[in-house]
Amino acid sequence: MSLLDDIAARGAQIRERVHELAQGKYSTDIKTVMVVGYVALALQLHKAIWLLTDAKLYGAAFALVRPVFDAWLRALWINGIATPEQVEQASQDELPFPSMDKMLAAIKPVYFSKPAKQDANAQADDEATNHAAMVDRLFHWLTPLWRVLHSYTHPGARQLARQFTADQVKPSFTEREIAQGLNLPSVALIFLMGPFFISIGKQAAADEVHALALQYFAEFNERLTKGQ
Repeated sequence: MSLLDDIAARGAQIRERVHELAQGKYSTDIKTVMVVGYVALALQLHKAIWLLTDAKLYGAAFALVRPVFDAWLRALWINGIATPEQVEQASQDELPFPSMDKMLAAIKPVYFSKPAKQDANAQADDEATNHAAMVDRLFHWLTPLWRVLHSYTHPGARQLARQFTADQVKPSFTEREIAQGLNLPSVALIFLMGPFFISIGKQAAADEVHALALQYFAEFNERLTKGQ
């Protein structure tokens, strides 16, 4: 199978599994309802991207990538950073959310900078190191990536340019670019679901997401770089 086929299949498997793990009843307090709503929306958007890609509507699919990251950022910010007053305002669409950079800076120490437990097992130590590297890579990506995603969502010059091949109105996405586009919402989903499960006390589910993340990045990081 090609890189595109493999990454599409694996992304769908991850989405289906975390959706299964997320089933259940939740508290009805405003903050929990909002966070669960963001999770549900991220899962829907992820599936919609796959459906649009299957239909070869790549521009429309890529327009939905940024909203997955928006759901990730807002879910974790609301859950771990926002004051009760801000949660209430957000629930009424009356809160001007902080900028992406400010939300990133706020959530990283809360969710992603906890020191790994020391373990005599070399494999566990390697996994902790790999996970820390994945986190650093994601946060390093996002600032420059945000403008690109914004252009596809709102629709900017990048999105418009992709509607043409030379002088023909014909989408100009390569298989590698489509694979890279599908990788992004899966990464966002992975980094949303782990902290989400921890926040609601589902440690076993969080551990499974962690294992899925390590497997996913081990399989695709190098292949995405080389386009294989």
